[in-house]
Amino acid sequence: MIEEYLTITEVAARLKVKPKTVKNKMAAGIFKRGVHYFRPVGLGPRFKWSAVQEWLESSDTQHTSGIPMRRGYTLTPVVSELWKTNDHH
Repeated sequence: MIEEYLTITEVAARLKVKPKTVKNKMAAGIFKRGVHYFRPVGLGPRFKWSAVQEWLESSDTQHTSGIPMRRGYTLTPVVSELWKTNDHH
């Protein structure tokens, strides 16, 4: 099977989102350079479709309550013990 490499616009069309959404996922580190997309010299980013499909299928099973951060980690909110009680007046 021949690997498909797609532009931002083509990936957005397949995912049924706007190109800006794809760019935001790139900036947030959700789509990772060298994994999901590559930047060939003289061209814009090219997405490896199989990697995008893998992300799409795996994100359906991930139940993260945190915020994905640019460097690939997830910021998990911590609730202070003070707020767990009714004594926070």
